[in-house]
Amino acid sequence: MKTDFKILITLVLINLFFSCNDIENNKIIGRYYLVAVDTKDNMTIGYEIDENGNTVDVVGETIFSIGNNDKYIIAKQHPSRNKNIVNYFIIPIYKDFTYSPEKGLIGPLSLNQFEAKRKELNISNLAFEKNINDFK
Repeated sequence: MKTDFKILITLVLINLFFSCNDIENNKIIGRYYLVAVDTKDNMTIGYEIDENGNTVDVVGETIFSIGNNDKYIIAKQHPSRNKNIVNYFIIPIYKDFTYSPEKGLIGPLSLNQFEAKRKELNISNLAFEKNINDFK
């Protein structure tokens, strides 16, 4: 009986371990990825930290629109899956590996703050090019 229980627990743990797959893992630029684990409600911007594709969050969920050039990524986020709130972020792109990809992150910003910062950084023409339609 104890052996059957151990086998059952082992099978359950193996199932849980292998069910945590990214449903989305799309490269934005360099080491930056659009990542969702389990559902698109979990969409984040991640930074790749090793050759196995593991990432750390730079901007948490729920990302629903992004754009980038070679210096910055811009992002729109619904915090805590609240579609009534939109936060804006400007992420400087590190070309060399860093242990602190969140350093220099600008945001969360309101739309007015975001537009002013874009003008200051001379990226007013940088557009949101990818929309995750489920979260508009």
